Amino acid sequence: MEKPKLSRKERELEFRTNLVLDAAEDVFNEHSYATASVEEIAHRAEISVGTLYNLFHSKEEIYHAVVSRGQKLFYENIEQRVDAARGPLEQVRVTVTYFFEHFTSIAGAFRLYNTASNGFQWELKSQLEQEAFEMQQHFAMRLVDICQRGVDEGVFKGGVPTELMATTVLGIPHSFLMVWLEQEGVDLMSLEPSCLALTDRVLGAASDG
Repeated sequence: MEKPKLSRKERELEFRTNLVLDAAEDVFNEHSYATASVEEIAHRAEISVGTLYNLFHSKEEIYHAVVSRGQKLFYENIEQRVDAARGPLEQVRVTVTYFFEHFTSIAGAFRLYNTASNGFQWELKSQLEQEAFEMQQHFAMRLVDICQRGVDEGVFKGGVPTELMATTVLGIPHSFLMVWLEQEGVDLMSLEPSCLALTDRVLGAASDG
């Protein structure tokens, strides 16, 4: 289903909004959330502070939009990887691999986010967590179908509910991310082979070596 065509006014608003979010992402990545300023974001976006406040009411709202946009893009990219993959095993593996590639590419920002989120107001933190949960659940439904197809085709072992299988598969890279966050100086991509091997064991899939 095609998206409805935006009017000129809507396109201009979308352009200005993304301009601010691009600038804000750079500022938040270079500073802590606490020390980043709306003035600096407006300066980077080459707009006035007044214009920025016409788009967003606060720094928290800007940060919320930056994180929400990033989460949406993350799952859009995973969907594209899965669409291009052939067979259930490859679809699961590209999902796991993208976790590592994505969080490696935003390693600094991800560490800053986890530090900053501890100081967020409860409402903002709750909203971000709820949005992340909803996006993950939406993708998890597709992963359930992939796991079921893998079982039906004899690629994955049976005897385990596919809902549990999909939940476990998503939980494995998350667990590796948490381990990585706690260990300074560890290359995240170096953990990918172990994560893929563990995923294969959970699925009961034969390793390609």
